[in-house]
Amino acid sequence: MRHDIDIEGFGYRLRPISEEDAELVVSLRSDARLGRYLHPGAQDVESQLKWFEQYFERPGDYYFVIERLDRSTPDGVIAIYGVDSTLMTGEWGRWILRAGSPAAVESAYLIYSVAFDVLRLESIVCRTVAENQKVVSFHDSCGLKMRRILPGHFVIAGRRLDAVEHRLARRDWPDISAKLRVIARAAARRMARA
Repeated sequence: MRHDIDIEGFGYRLRPISEEDAELVVSLRSDARLGRYLHPGAQDVESQLKWFEQYFERPGDYYFVIERLDRSTPDGVIAIYGVDSTLMTGEWGRWILRAGSPAAVESAYLIYSVAFDVLRLESIVCRTVAENQKVVSFHDSCGLKMRRILPGHFVIAGRRLDAVEHRLARRDWPDISAKLRVIARAAARRMARA
């Protein structure tokens, strides 16, 4: 959906995605290394623009570009979607970072900030293909306590794959926030010196 949420961190910000970002999304999703565990997306800009048309009309779906503050250049994309305004829950995903980007911790920190501090959700989940050990390990390292396996949750390239679901509840956000904030601030300082 079209939204105006723009949130800044230490080295990155999340800004609303727009039609001008179609080429970025296609390039990220069509990179074989980055898209290995993703549902196939649009293969060209025209198809991505058609997908955006549907996205802009869909309530409870907040798609962002992860942008470096010092250069105003995109490092990736991320979203909160499936927001249930009655239960105040949602899911975050569509998370893709350029190879070598140091934005992982800060983009997670910022998307959780949107979920809890802006949208006022009570909980949010993230579902990752279980084989994607690098990302599963990242979520584990964030300190998320609620975790479960969803057998056969994803079907990608004709394969049924298990998912690992991480859930963060509002009551646990202050502790996780403090941890991620320290790591994100340190990463931003290193990035500024590079």
